Amino acid sequence: MDSLVTKRFKEAKKIYESLGVDVNKALRTFKTIPVSLHCWAGDDIKGFEDLGDVHSENVVTGAYPYPAKTGDELRQDIEKAFSYSPLRHKVNLHSMYAERKSARNDLNIEDFRKWVDWAKVKGYGLDFNTSFFTHPMMDNGNSVTSLKKEVRDYWIKAGIDSRKISLAIGKELNWKCYNNFWFPDGMKDMPANKMLFRTLLKESLDKIFEYKFNKEERKYTADVLEGKLFGISTEAFVVGSHDFYIAYAVKNNIGVTMDLGHYNVGEVISDKISAVAPFVNDIMLHVSRGLHWDSDHVVIQDDQLFEIMREIKRADLWQKVAIGLDFFDSSINRIAEWAIGLRATAKAILASLLEPTELLYKAEQEGDYTRRLYLLDEVKNLPINDIWNYILETKGIAKGLEVIDGIKEYEEEVQAKR
Repeated sequence: MDSLVTKRFKEAKKIYESLGVDVNKALRTFKTIPVSLHCWAGDDIKGFEDLGDVHSENVVTGAYPYPAKTGDELRQDIEKAFSYSPLRHKVNLHSMYAERKSARNDLNIEDFRKWVDWAKVKGYGLDFNTSFFTHPMMDNGNSVTSLKKEVRDYWIKAGIDSRKISLAIGKELNWKCYNNFWFPDGMKDMPANKMLFRTLLKESLDKIFEYKFNKEERKYTADVLEGKLFGISTEAFVVGSHDFYIAYAVKNNIGVTMDLGHYNVGEVISDKISAVAPFVNDIMLHVSRGLHWDSDHVVIQDDQLFEIMREIKRADLWQKVAIGLDFFDSSINRIAEWAIGLRATAKAILASLLEPTELLYKAEQEGDYTRRLYLLDEVKNLPINDIWNYILETKGIAKGLEVIDGIKEYEEEVQAKR
């Protein structure tokens, strides 16, 4: 091991411990926190179905070469991205990444057998999403809120099946599989009857969630609902708004997903976690970076990311809040964007665990808000990089420019030759 890295780690450890931080405990906790990587960034949300020229409800910009075209290529690229991350890893799947020719509303775990067996061998967890988009059975961008009963029934069946798949995955991997529901349903311009569409959404959800998981089954799966403020072609009206899903989740003992890009630009997502956590079973984060809107830019080490992880740590919600990534940018190397996002998220988690939170609590409880503000700003200068580099060194993970150099080498030797 690099003696300089070890020396600087020991010095940093002393600094943290002088502030009451148990660095060894923080490192042990860090190893237990999983982050779910979104598979769909590896091929620009195309999936493996052959559906012809079908309208997509997702916008991915850029023309960088070498997207994965098969499951094996996608898994190989994910492994490469994981090689640059010290996290505990999961992979987030969409149902359109099934590797058998089955209808979208007639899937089961065997359609994802390669994914499950691969995850089992590699020690990864899996999360799941029904792909309620980019399909001939979408009706003007609507799925479970279509005015056509046959369309609603198709997607209700898909949703019911996804819950069975998620439970089976969770049991087989012995690791909770979060089953996320995002519906793109909405309208470009103002509808005349919002209540009609929200009534249809409630009726559809009631059918999807008619079966209630028992206590044992809830160890292996969790349903979460992902709301949105607006989207491309749903600028005026999104049926599944945040208000709707929070109300439905609380009433029906279901979780919610908070996607960082799905709110107004000025909203503080970290503040929402403690507001919602007392009332729902599960929270999943889709960590993204929106510029002006839900633009799904690659996650970097910005203030919002660090504040979110600090909030989870301060509220001791690591067991309740699941962390997943959700961004895509086909103007840059896709493995690099995964690696950048994973490492930024890992750094933010580590920083939260190393925060001298008890000092902040003490100042606050004593009413010393001057000291509290000073500490909140001062802790940003603590030597986290020395702890970070030690983690990478002990795991044999590349540091600094070695990461991007390695990715470019992989691009030339593997991706460019496919």
